[in-house]
This record gives sequence, structure tokens and C-alpha cells, in this order.
Amino acid sequence: MSDWKKFKLGDTIEVKHGFAFKGEFFVDEPTDDILLTPGNFKIGGGFKSDKFKYYKGDYPKEYILSEGDILITMTDLSKEGDTLGYSAKIPQHNNNRYLHNQRLGKVQLKSLEINENFLYWILRTSKYHNFIVSSATGSTVKHTSPTRIYNYEFHAPKDISEQSRIASILSSLDDKIELNLQLNKTLEAIAKAIFKEWFVDFRFPGFDGEFLDGLPKGWRRGKLGEEFLVTMGQSPPGDSYNEKGEGMIFFQGKTDFGFRFPGNRMYTTSPNRMSRKFDTLISVRAPVGAINMALEDCCIGRGLSSVRHNSGAYSYTYYAMKNLEKVFKGFEGEGTVFGSINKTNYENIDLVVPVQKVIQRFENAVNAVDEKIFSNTEELKTLTAIRDILLPRLMTGKIRVND
Repeated sequence: MSDWKKFKLGDTIEVKHGFAFKGEFFVDEPTDDILLTPGNFKIGGGFKSDKFKYYKGDYPKEYILSEGDILITMTDLSKEGDTLGYSAKIPQHNNNRYLHNQRLGKVQLKSLEINENFLYWILRTSKYHNFIVSSATGSTVKHTSPTRIYNYEFHAPKDISEQSRIASILSSLDDKIELNLQLNKTLEAIAKAIFKEWFVDFRFPGFDGEFLDGLPKGWRRGKLGEEFLVTMGQSPPGDSYNEKGEGMIFFQGKTDFGFRFPGNRMYTTSPNRMSRKFDTLISVRAPVGAINMALEDCCIGRGLSSVRHNSGAYSYTYYAMKNLEKVFKGFEGEGTVFGSINKTNYENIDLVVPVQKVIQRFENAVNAVDEKIFSNTEELKTLTAIRDILLPRLMTGKIRVND
């Protein structure tokens, strides 16, 4: 294409290393200073605004990031380098400060021939990512460097306004995806608040205020295994795994967990331990206690368990397990090397057992909230698929964007 030109990343950007923040000042309790890590990058690129790490100490002020700054991951703990080199943009923020950590590179544009937003999407293409992973060092932890990143070559329209239009299409899709995700987070927060109101604070509809042994009359204390069916995962043969969609969707552990539902990536042609649609999935090996919900029937490996209330109430199951999240995470140090929880310990977790009619009333109320989350998720999947189809075509000129 005569109206496109070849560029080398080293001619268009500089990558600035982050600051070595001191571990002694890392804190779990939220502060105004959020210390970004590779964990804040989605697979495929983009900012992930959860599981923040916080900092409570002094640091050079030039490592405070601004809205719209582009970062790339310089290290990745996954075997496949799932996020290595991918880009993310600093989102709008109010009272918080995002800090530029040493494992991240800050991208600074130095060419007037490239639109910054177009460049951001170049750094989210699979072709670029494959180039970065293929040149990475390390086996357990993969590393890249500015020098390796600078060697990547790409094509772009000579017309910078066309670059801008391409980026605008992809960013609009990404914004809608993020909007759906944020709406789902709000809806889940509402449902969690209802669960706490009813089953923790005992302010549920129809309660007359009569307690017996510290619980509403008719309620009792029990064990998780008495009220919920627990299925511990078991991994199928390794030679049955594939990413071609052959067989049944398979989740080995929490690797593919999302905000509410895991993403489909791995399949197995020899499924064994199964989880049903809308069962709650909980990781039982390091890290213990990560929680998602199965969006379809699936096979679960040894890193996961599946939970379902005896009545089949799936919304109640999910929010009851979310309420026990801290209990699950308490098993993190139980393994000799990695944290784990076995079925006996799992089923012997103490909990409050409400009367069935209150569970059913909660289920009827919250199912409507969860149904909206399900529909938003389906739309989100569709939008993601459209974006991922368009991305390589737009970035290579196979689809052109006119005025």
C-alpha cells in the first residue's frame, strides 16, 4: 500500500523504566497511592482496575502517572507470557495517584508521524505480542527490554488522521466493553449488599426480631458440606488439552478467571470432574479463594472446586461463597510449598444456615440482578469478539477507514 509506511518502534517511542518502590512500604489497606503491577494488565492488553497494591512511603514525584499515559509490561509470571509487552492506558482517576513501578515501561512518543492512540493499539496486536514473547528471556519469569521492543517493525497510514480514525473505532469498542464491565461490578456490589443485609446483619424481610442463641429463630449453625455440594477438580490427561475448541471447556485453575466468569481458552477431549452452568468455582490451590461462576457446563482441574447449594439456588451459592472469601484465603499457607485446601477442611467450614424460605426469597430477588449481569456479559463477549476481529485487519490496512 503506497499510502502506508513501515516504522520501527525504536524510531517512534522511548520506554522509561519505573521506580524501585521499597517493599517495606507495601500495604494491603487502601491509600491514595496505587502501585501498579503487571497484574493490572488484561490478557490482550488494557487496564485492569482491581486487585490493586498500595504504597505508604516516600518516592520521587516524577513517577506519578497521568491519565492517558501508556504503560507496557516488562515482566510476566505466566509460562506463555500472557501479558508481556502489552499496553494499557492509565484511566481517569480522582483522588488516587497511580505509581510507575519498576516492572512496567512508560511509553513516550517521539515521532510526529504516529498518532499516540494508534500506537497504543499497535502494542495490543497479537503480531507485536508474539514478537516480544519470542525474544523474551527467562523460563519461569519472562522478561523483555526497551531494546527488544524497539526492534519491532510495523506499518501505519502516512495520513495521521487515518491513524486517528482507526484508533477511534477500536477505542469506542473498548470503552463500551469497559462500561459493561463497570455496570456488572455495580450490580454485583448491590447483590452483595443485599446478602450482607439479610444473612450477616439479619435485616431480612419479614423478620420479627426474635433471636435464639444469637440467630433468627429457625436458623442454625452448620458446616459448609451439609448445605452445599462440593466437587473437587481432577485434571484430565495432559494430551487431551487443546485451544482449538475440541471437546469441553476446561479450567485448570484461576488463570482464566475474569470479574465474574472465566474466559474460554482451554478445552479437553477427556473431561472427568464436571461443573454445571452457574455453579460457583473456587480455586483450591495457590492462590486459594479466587471465586468465579461457570457460565456453561465445564470440566475443572485440580486447582478448582465447584460448589452448589443443595436447593440449586445459584445466586445464593455465589454470594454465600463470596461472603466466605476471607475464610478461604486463610488456607493460603496450608500447603507445604503452595497454599491449598482439601475437601475435608472445605466441607468443615463453619457457616450460618438460614431457613429455606429466606434463601428462596433472596434467590427470587437477586436472580433478576444476576440475569442482567449475564446479559451484559454476553454483550461484552460479542463486543470483544468484534474488536479482536477488527484489530489485526484495521492495523494492517485490510479494512480501510475513510473520512
